[in-house]
Parts: sequence; structure tokens; C-alpha cells
Amino acid sequence: MATTHTDKRKWIILAILAMAGGIIYELPYMRYTYYKPLQEGLGFDHTHFGSLMSIYGVIAMIFYLPGGWLADRFSHRKLLGFSLIGTGLGGYYLSSWPSYTGCLFLFGFWGITSILTFWSTMLKAISMLGDETEQGRLFSFAEGGRGVVTSCVAFGTLAMFKAMGEITANFKYVLWTYATVCVAVGIAAWIMVPDNKPERTSVNVFKDLLLVIKMPIIWILSLVIFAVYTTYTSSSYMTPYMTEVFGLSAVVAGIVATLRSNFFRPASGAVAGSISKKVGSSIPVMMGTILVVIACLVVLLVVPVSVSLVVPVAAITILIGFLIYMLRGLYFAPVGEVGTPVNLIGAAVGLISTIAFASDIFNFAFIGSILDHNKGPLGYHYVFIYMICLQVVAFAGLVVLARVVKKHHPAKAKPPVTGSEVAAS
Repeated sequence: MATTHTDKRKWIILAILAMAGGIIYELPYMRYTYYKPLQEGLGFDHTHFGSLMSIYGVIAMIFYLPGGWLADRFSHRKLLGFSLIGTGLGGYYLSSWPSYTGCLFLFGFWGITSILTFWSTMLKAISMLGDETEQGRLFSFAEGGRGVVTSCVAFGTLAMFKAMGEITANFKYVLWTYATVCVAVGIAAWIMVPDNKPERTSVNVFKDLLLVIKMPIIWILSLVIFAVYTTYTSSSYMTPYMTEVFGLSAVVAGIVATLRSNFFRPASGAVAGSISKKVGSSIPVMMGTILVVIACLVVLLVVPVSVSLVVPVAAITILIGFLIYMLRGLYFAPVGEVGTPVNLIGAAVGLISTIAFASDIFNFAFIGSILDHNKGPLGYHYVFIYMICLQVVAFAGLVVLARVVKKHHPAKAKPPVTGSEVAAS
């Protein structure tokens, strides 16, 4: 599975892939950190704002599968370079505050550059850097590394935005910064990432797809990632939760969001990777992590709204972000852990992603509608209940997945890690 590189070059490539995987999604998902100024700049309500992510989700669902086919057949270097540079140019366009129609076209375009030509290519490029025993470590490092560049950019832009008086008209400078970094990483990927074009591949995409469809792990893992990923995207509403319910300013809430989404991301990857390596499988680690996530969400449900509780509530949202990034760092590792043929990795990732990330089609518009129809804390409590249900589904899927792995790969089966063991780590 692994592509031969010198050890130094291998880690340089992984670092570039990690930066690419972090910065390319900052523009489409900027709502995570800058929900209020971006919404005000565009002049949209919650529902219309959420609809932008719905169109992005529709394009993504269409292109995940062919994106896997591209990753198995075309130059990784060129695909990644095009994706990052194209996404960055879209960020400059967003800074002009386009109309709703213009935004719909932009988010559709981002669906192409960040999904069709990027997502499966990035994951396959990471997977090819190591053998089956290194998958958990590689993916966890990549997930953690994604937080390094995004944290630096986020804190830098937050400080810049605050210095400019938090005026919406000045938010264009924030967008320019993200766009510029995205283009710069794209140039680095074009220079350093190898082509990784296979010598021989099947020209029949349907034959490859059929082989992948017959793998039980693909369907189970798709359900698990669907539930985890939907929890992750739903967690973006913890930023408006802190501003609307607890009265934090946009900058302070943005700092909390950055801590939750980026700053502790490298640590989450290191923790997930080290535990996974010690346990020998990513599955039990994810099971234990999910139990702690559920406990944290229950706390948010029962805690009263009080100024005196702002700090502990913010700390809980940060912990939830840390745990979710542990899950994100591991949830594709089972594809490589079970020995998926290298010529099918792109197809496997493409099919999984088509199913797993389908919630982008409806989730933001769905939650936006909940919040518009249930003002105040009540709407956010409904969101937290929804996230708990998703985590229960993910846990159940992992239980089944562990049994499948044990049946087909007995040496990889490990007992579940308890929530307390994960928390203690």
C-alpha cells in the first residue's frame, strides 16, 4: 500500500496534506468561527444562510464517488494544486459580498474544488504514505496537523478583525487572508506532492464500485461516519449558542470556536493516534470517545443559562470539539486497517463519503429552521438532543463494525476502550 519516500520527505508531504485538508474547508465552513459577521455581511437569515451549505452538500454528494475514481487514476499533485488554488480564488469572490444567487454558484463551485478533485485524493495520498499498521497514526497526525495552520490563521484574523473594530465591512480582509493561505498551500502541494499515478488501473469504474459495494465494512463505516460527521457539522451552532444565549461578542465566541475547532486539534490527533497505536485498532478508541461526547452533550442540556456559567459551558463546548476531532482523525483508518487493495482505496473512500457526508444536503437548513422556529435556549436544546441521537447511532454502528472485523480479521479485534480510559488519556 505504501509509496516509498525518504522518511523526511514523507513527513513533509504529510504536513502539506494536513495543511491542505485544514485550510481548504475554512472558506466553505467559515460560519464555524465567524457565523455572525459573515451572516450580517451577506444579509441572510438562519434558513437562507443554511441553504448555502445545502447546495454545497448536494454537489458534494454527487461528486464524492467520481472523486474517488479520479483519485485512483490521475495525478495527486495536479488535483490537489487545482483544488486549493481554485478554492482560494473563490474566497476573494466571497469578499465582494455577492448576491444570494452568486453565493449559491460559489458554494457549488467549492463543492467541485473541495470534494470532486480534492477529498478522496487527499485521503488516498495520506494512506499511501504508510502500511496497514501506520494508518491510525497517519490519519490522526493529518487530522491534528490540519489544526495547526487553521489555528494560526484563525487567531491571526481574529486579532486583526478585533483591531479593525469588528466592523462587518472590514471582514473582507479576513476573507482575503484565508484565500491567500489557501492559494499558497496549493502551490506547495503542486511542488511537493508526488503524482502517485498507478501504472495499471481498471478502466471500468462500475467493476471497481461493485467490488467495493460487496465489502460489509464499507456500509457499516459509512453509517458511523455519517453520524459522527453530522454531529461535527451540528457543533458549528455552538458558536451562535454562545452569542445568542450567553451573550458573548462575535470575537470572544470566535476565540472559543477556534479553540474548539482548531487550537486543540493537533493534540486531539496525537491523543487519538497514540491510543489507537497502543490498542491496535481505531474502533474501540472511537467507541470510548463517543461515550464521553454523549456525557458532555447531556451536561449542556441540563445546565441553566447564567452569566456565571459562561466559562464552564465554553470549556465543555471546547472539550466536545476536541473529542469530535479525535473521532474525525480515526474514522477513515479502518479502510486501510482491513487491507483494502490500494487500487480500490479511492473508490472505497468515494462511496463511503457519498453516504457519510450526505447530511450536508439538509443538516444546516434543518438546524437553521429549528432555531428560527424555536427562539432562545429551547432551539439549541433540540440541537443537542439531535446530536446525542447521532452519537448513539455511531456507537451502535461501531459495535457491529467490531464484530465484522473480528470475523474477517481476528487479529485486529480488540476489546472496547471505556469512556473513562479515553478521558484519562
